[in-house]
Amino acid sequence: MGVLPSRKRGTETSIKGPVAAVAIGLCLASANAQQSVTSDLDSCINSEKISLTAQGALAGVATGVLTSFMVGKKQDMGKAAVIGGVAGGALGYATAYYKAAGKCMQNNPAWVPESNIQRKADYAAAVSEFKYKPSKGDFSFVRPLQAPQTAKQGGTADVKARFVVLTPDGGEAKVKIARKLFVIAEGKEEEVPFPGKPDEERVFGNGEQVESINLPVYKEVPVGSKIRIEYAVSLKDAQASSQSGTIEVR
Repeated sequence: MGVLPSRKRGTETSIKGPVAAVAIGLCLASANAQQSVTSDLDSCINSEKISLTAQGALAGVATGVLTSFMVGKKQDMGKAAVIGGVAGGALGYATAYYKAAGKCMQNNPAWVPESNIQRKADYAAAVSEFKYKPSKGDFSFVRPLQAPQTAKQGGTADVKARFVVLTPDGGEAKVKIARKLFVIAEGKEEEVPFPGKPDEERVFGNGEQVESINLPVYKEVPVGSKIRIEYAVSLKDAQASSQSGTIEVR
């Protein structure tokens, strides 16, 4: 039997040292890159939202003046301009962040966050729950969204979207996901850009998937306003399934 060569003391350390240094370097580079993207995105959003809220206020002023002029109350035109400006600005504040974020991400696709979807239940479990048979063809189902009833200004709302996909062959399926976001303020609902991928087409194995969504709540969204999210899933030959959830800003 041959004799194994002796290992010099300190060899392992000398090998691990460079590897560890490279690993740490990569982690730091990734963290710095993410921090840079976040900083650039925040800067872009701040710039865009200032413009959007100003436009909203000006639109409110114009509406207030026009309404006063049409009813023939010239003496009230100044007051109407002020009231209209405040109303326009308040409504603009409720949607400005999401519109600004949407524009920034549209102009910089690399800033769009990846969706976080994980598989939670296999084919057999889903088949048993829904009493699925291959003769039914393609099948999709979105469960009621798990979302908090309220969220704080400047915070995030953690939303869980769970959906089931079943096909006759039990293999992989191409799934279309549609995400929509709405802001409800002053009795009006307005759709705003979803802060991520609004539409996505991905391939999933049969079973149940769950997506974790962190919805940012802009710090200047008025207290009492609401955010509504719609989530829909569809397959090629299956009817689309969707759910929605509403979160009140506190």
